Amino acid sequence: MPPPASLTDGNLAPLWEVVRLRLERAGNDNRGRVAVPNLPPAGRLALNALAGAAGRTVSLHTIEDRLEALGVGPDLPSALAVLGHPVSSGPGERRQARRAAVDARAAVRAEASTWAEPRAGTWIDEVIARRILAGLDADEAVGVVGSVRAVLDRLASEEPRGPISRTDLAAQVLGSSHALDQGTRVEAAATRALHHAVGAVAPRDLWERAGAHLDLVSAPALTWNLPANPGSPLAGIFGEAKRVGIPVHLTQLALRKAPVVVASRIIVLVVENPRVVEAASQQRTDLIVVATNGNPSNAVRLLIDQLLGCEAQVRYHGDFDAAGIAICARMHRRGLLPWRMTASDYLAALGEAARAGVRLPADSRASPPTPWDPELQEAFDHHRFIVHEERLIAALLDASTTDLLT
Repeated sequence: MPPPASLTDGNLAPLWEVVRLRLERAGNDNRGRVAVPNLPPAGRLALNALAGAAGRTVSLHTIEDRLEALGVGPDLPSALAVLGHPVSSGPGERRQARRAAVDARAAVRAEASTWAEPRAGTWIDEVIARRILAGLDADEAVGVVGSVRAVLDRLASEEPRGPISRTDLAAQVLGSSHALDQGTRVEAAATRALHHAVGAVAPRDLWERAGAHLDLVSAPALTWNLPANPGSPLAGIFGEAKRVGIPVHLTQLALRKAPVVVASRIIVLVVENPRVVEAASQQRTDLIVVATNGNPSNAVRLLIDQLLGCEAQVRYHGDFDAAGIAICARMHRRGLLPWRMTASDYLAALGEAARAGVRLPADSRASPPTPWDPELQEAFDHHRFIVHEERLIAALLDASTTDLLT
């Protein structure tokens, strides 16, 4: 049965809008009084017929009871929908979400207050501020905090027995080997906790310092012609690999079990791209070459540290683009000497490409500072043409060890 025409002809539309907005702002259960808006005479008569002699305000209870009696709807929100003014669920859902977020924040702060660590309160505030718990209800958020507590406790208990794989840690403590994968809530919250427990440490070293290594076999260092002392377990591997012309991958696990030891002052060329190592092995060059494969992995960094610890002379070459120059800058800070990474080298590479009729790609990003040769930053920012290391392989591998000293 359709509602009476006096309720739907538009004369009461301003009132229905006032009621709709009240319910959206205060919730569908609100049944207070609302101010009666300006209504046309026909609208005022319809309201008086519906709710009695209405003054400046009208009771929502009264309107609801009358609409229900007329069969318009079983409750006020349903009746408004029939009258063409449905109450949106969005505002109510947002209010509910805000209430849930407030409850969740209170719950996790209460949980963190039971921790013995003096900076637990600061940690949970950081977790909240970084929205790591966003969208979780109180039970779910407390569950994340509890998982972090379990991880910290296990790391503390593992310390006397040595490091544990983070994958094993996740599986044993949290039930899933992926529970501490990068990007999960527990990993993000636990990493923030470790910052307070371990101190100011580079992000990639944080878990290692805490006693959980990330991975000892992935992202190995790619090497060619790397020597090893005769007593090293790697000596036979290196010798045979060079004999048959095969590059050697060195994992963190291998480098920890058998650290590379080389003669003092030996010259090593570290490059950005694996293709250079591949070409070095194909040409059977006598150069010692190591590839970072972009940003150096933990295995590459460990190998470089071992070489520098032997007082090897380690040179670095990479791509002439913003990202490659940034890697070179990090290698320079680490103690490697940039080689053939100057403005004159860059301009020579541009000239060679122009003579060959090669159109080089352009880089939208500016060069980072190049303290080993400030003119390189200026030259790159002026031209912005990218010269990938693979274009320079021949010149790199034709170099002698004497060239690497210059």
